Amino acid sequence: MAKSKVKRKQQSYQLVDGSAAKKLKTEQMTLTVTVTPRSLNTVVPEEDLEITVDTLKALAENPSLIKSKACKDLRTAVFDFRKACTTGFNAADRGLVEARILLAEMRIRGQKPKLGALCRWVRDLDVISGLAEQREGRAQRTAAQAETLQVLDAILRVTGPVDYTRDDDSALDGEGEGPMVVRKAWDLRDDRSRKMVYDSVIDGTLPSSMPASITSRFRIIETTPGPQRNPPNHHPAILHASQDNTIVFSSPPPKTTHHKHPVVPNLHLMRDVLSPEECGQIIGAAEKIGFTPDAPVRAEGEDGENSILAHNFYWIADEAFCNGVWKRVEPFVPARVGGKKVRGLNRRFRVYRYVPGAEYRAHIDGAWPPSGILPDDTYQYDASLPGAKQSSLFTFLIYLNDEFDAGETTFFLPGPREGTMHAYSVKPIQGSVALFPHGETEGSLLHEGTGVRRGDKPSAKYVIRTDVEYDVDPGRD
Repeated sequence: MAKSKVKRKQQSYQLVDGSAAKKLKTEQMTLTVTVTPRSLNTVVPEEDLEITVDTLKALAENPSLIKSKACKDLRTAVFDFRKACTTGFNAADRGLVEARILLAEMRIRGQKPKLGALCRWVRDLDVISGLAEQREGRAQRTAAQAETLQVLDAILRVTGPVDYTRDDDSALDGEGEGPMVVRKAWDLRDDRSRKMVYDSVIDGTLPSSMPASITSRFRIIETTPGPQRNPPNHHPAILHASQDNTIVFSSPPPKTTHHKHPVVPNLHLMRDVLSPEECGQIIGAAEKIGFTPDAPVRAEGEDGENSILAHNFYWIADEAFCNGVWKRVEPFVPARVGGKKVRGLNRRFRVYRYVPGAEYRAHIDGAWPPSGILPDDTYQYDASLPGAKQSSLFTFLIYLNDEFDAGETTFFLPGPREGTMHAYSVKPIQGSVALFPHGETEGSLLHEGTGVRRGDKPSAKYVIRTDVEYDVDPGRD
């Protein structure tokens, strides 16, 4: 052990000064962001771990020293370590009661988790609301499912305000019953007839109506093999890019209108952003080229339920289309948030197809930089200009069809009673856009893509997820 300490001390002297220390620090930060560690040694050398264990044991034997000023940073690090060992891991390992206790402690202390931790806790729970199952008359929630929803409620109470509104019209309302109170759906549909989009996909009329040249106007610019994805997947991630004006805009354009949800904070719906013809072109092109399944690789021996996911078509939209859509919605998007100026849409459009049984379980969206394409046709994950970093602050969710039953986007807020959430659903409308915040701990909305209802004939929901980009640094023009 002494040998390890001496060796570590020598390394410290070698790296304390000069560019080597800066380089090491930079490399470590990059590793943390871009790579999921598979073993302890990739993060902490064995000798460092031994020193840490010896140090903690020595302090435990001399508790009077722990309160000294010299141990201030250590106390902070130990507290963060304790939270990581409990709150996050208990959620993943189903230690649900312990997780709720620790979350309550965080509320009492006024502590806010970082956004990454918040997203990870929700993801570890892999919560299904049960709304789709109950509507279809399937089995009611189990005790374990109800308890998981209560943990989700506890997470929301750490980060957001409580919803005290009442909804006497809700058929499923019951303020003292169960972990979820379903509120009246937000339905802005009018009497316009709905196009039977998926019928035309099934019988082949929609894909065959696409110009023969449509596939040649798309190209693959990047393919990530399934095992190299994060997390690993049974299927590759394929990025398609389109030439300018591949999707032809309708003339005249639809008249876009803006609506704000009466309860859910900063939830907006913009109607008629895309015309039915424009939506049909996108679906037809994606179906003709082909959607890709999404099936994450589960760890050996891992049990429990996991989401049945949608098929995807990842599309780096051409600038002509992206800018044209932005022009229609820009008047309704916040020009600045916290002094950060809006810059436009992320060109990375994620087109999803959901069939009955496929749903996007409760989650909080992560922030994205503005993606682009380099002159050599290479995909550029972050196309921010030098010295002008951008990151998204709003989800931009486009509904491409609406003839299916159910399939709402459902948002969750903590209700007045501890352990009970309020569920607010948004009815999809073809060509409309749901706009809601993400990217910061406070204000990011927990939501799910509730499942499409099973019927007598096949059905599916098509949506596009992209993002609204803002300057990272406030005050820029």
